Amino acid sequence: MYLTRIPQRVSNCLAKQATGFDKHPQAQHFRILCWILVLLILCHGSATLKNLTRCMPVSLRYWTILRMVRARYWDPYLLVQELARDVLLHMPPPTDATLYLIADTTIIGKTGKQQPLAHYTRMNQHEAFTFGLSLLLLIAQWGNLRIPLDAVLLDPAKKGEQNIQFRHMLRRFVPPPWCHKVVVLADAGFASKANLRLIQRRGYKFVFSLPRSWKFLDGTHLRDLARHLPKSLYHRVASYTPQQRRKDYWVFVRRGRLKIIGDVTILLSKRRRNDGPKQVKLIVTNLDSPTATEILNIYSRRWAVEVTFKELKSHLHMGQMQVSKEAGRVKHAMLFPVMAYLLLLRLYGRDIDAEKGISVFALKQQFTLEVCKEQLDRSENKWRKKLDKLRVAA
Repeated sequence: MYLTRIPQRVSNCLAKQATGFDKHPQAQHFRILCWILVLLILCHGSATLKNLTRCMPVSLRYWTILRMVRARYWDPYLLVQELARDVLLHMPPPTDATLYLIADTTIIGKTGKQQPLAHYTRMNQHEAFTFGLSLLLLIAQWGNLRIPLDAVLLDPAKKGEQNIQFRHMLRRFVPPPWCHKVVVLADAGFASKANLRLIQRRGYKFVFSLPRSWKFLDGTHLRDLARHLPKSLYHRVASYTPQQRRKDYWVFVRRGRLKIIGDVTILLSKRRRNDGPKQVKLIVTNLDSPTATEILNIYSRRWAVEVTFKELKSHLHMGQMQVSKEAGRVKHAMLFPVMAYLLLLRLYGRDIDAEKGISVFALKQQFTLEVCKEQLDRSENKWRKKLDKLRVAA
């Protein structure tokens, strides 16, 4: 699709972010940003910078777009955070005023060696090693809504970068006015002592999967509880995802006091009654008197971040821009899809039902229809004015 003008609604929604480009107004970098986000939503094929440039006005050349992506003065992380705060204010709030923060990482596969932030890694011990970039994403979730709040590309050269950036995200997060309770969800990779201390200092609740190396106050490990607990003490409970899909687990619940974090509720969960100790998942929470079903229901919300990763990669073309050599350029290119995701939520957030949820594919279709209609109306008005002038001249 070839467009001649940025849609008016997009310009209005992104007007607050224009202040970040005031240092170089003559370069029109804010205008280029709007074009990139619009075309990422409209594009259905390869989303490289050259392909996106072909759909822009003739006055915008490829080297102009490339200079904007390479510019160091504007901060993509700051733009994502500002857009996320704006989106939270325009989304329908939950009835219980509870917001769930979910963090996780994903790997964006890359080829070639000129990738400053890429490294060989794998998601877990059962996956194959791959060469790619690691992206840390923090989302807000309630009902069936998923809202990216912050995203950071991890530097493999820095030890403990994942947990350091996670703490920075929590410090930067500002709950919306309607939020009375925040619950943080994450897997065992984020269950460091510093992370849990920060969550408690900020007054948040947490539901974490803990490593087995954590200790009770008496010095025994969590792995001892998982290893020696007889299967006769497990009982079967049903849990439900936000989409009301039922899953049954065999669980054991007890109160305990762990070092560093104090009194918590510990849940041991496994899919089948005869599974061994290695298949037991340890979930710990500081919620007030939770039941096993409540803990499992809340922990199942972590799947929302995986759905968000899938939407960013498949529908908004994350990782397709061919930008390399410098870390700053890679960060800019990787965060454009997150901004496009937030732009869609900002445009249609007021009309979304929190219980029914959202589909980025459906939002893209709606946006495409509106842009096409606006473009056709503009062309029709343009030719009508020309015809009127010709009639007057005749």
